[in-house]
Amino acid sequence: MENDNKPSRKKWDLMIGIALILLGSFRIYNRLQEQTEWDFRSMLTLLFIGYGGFLIYRYFQN
Repeated sequence: MENDNKPSRKKWDLMIGIALILLGSFRIYNRLQEQTEWDFRSMLTLLFIGYGGFLIYRYFQN
């Protein structure tokens, strides 16, 4: 039964990865337009972008 959900889960991982990269990049762009310093929130946003990239990479590896 668990194998039936794997293809749909992989598609969700791809969509979540794309969304994390797009929204995270938009947030970083807006933050750099307002201020030039890198704080904790900027670093956390970069981690979310990295995780989104990892999800997309894992989708195409399998």
